[in-house]
Amino acid sequence: MKQRIVDVLSIPFINTTKDQLVKDMNQRISRNEKTFVVTANPEIVEYANAHPEYKDILMNADYIVPDGIGIIMASKLMKQPLLERITGFDLLHDLLELADQHAYRVYFLGAEQNVIEKAADILQRDYPNMILAGYHHGYISVDDAELAASIAAAEPDIIITALGFPRQEEWVTLHNPLFEKGLFMGVGGSFDVIAGKVNRAPDIWQKLNLEWMYRLIQQPSRWKRMLVLPKFALKVLSKRK
Repeated sequence: MKQRIVDVLSIPFINTTKDQLVKDMNQRISRNEKTFVVTANPEIVEYANAHPEYKDILMNADYIVPDGIGIIMASKLMKQPLLERITGFDLLHDLLELADQHAYRVYFLGAEQNVIEKAADILQRDYPNMILAGYHHGYISVDDAELAASIAAAEPDIIITALGFPRQEEWVTLHNPLFEKGLFMGVGGSFDVIAGKVNRAPDIWQKLNLEWMYRLIQQPSRWKRMLVLPKFALKVLSKRK
């Protein structure tokens, strides 16, 4: 039997397939169980290990999902291979497919106003049976309790936050008590991709695990964030030894 959790530099990743994870999440949604999902890559692991308060947030998540080929490679180097890479973008669409099948209520939070409007329109068209409980741009204060209360009042079954880490996870942790139910998941810049503001890497880049390079070419300003990758790799190699 495969190990259910694999630690990568002290962050516990769920060791499962995307299909099984989606089934598990659907069961939790149908039972009105509050669920906190974090899709984590090496940047998030490095940030968490450097910021104890953020790491505490991650440790309280119901699922930490391996989003990032670096996490998969690290697990293999440590001889605890994770079964599958599960990207936040793909998981988002799987959740929306569930919403379409079961008429779940979904709320979108994040991105610029014109981006979230366009993304919401596209997703409502693509998933017509999904109930759009509402949406709001991401230029907010994380501690805006009034906005959070209005989102809770919409009684969403799925709450998608696209505020970028660490803000999206901080928002969920801070306002989770206001909600009686709901699956919460942060998706970074996914709404920008859905709205066409940013292009997702073509399939060939994805198959070669070079999405990170494609994003860097599209957004050169990300180069500073990429500096954590060699640090992450060195720590994994050191731990392996």
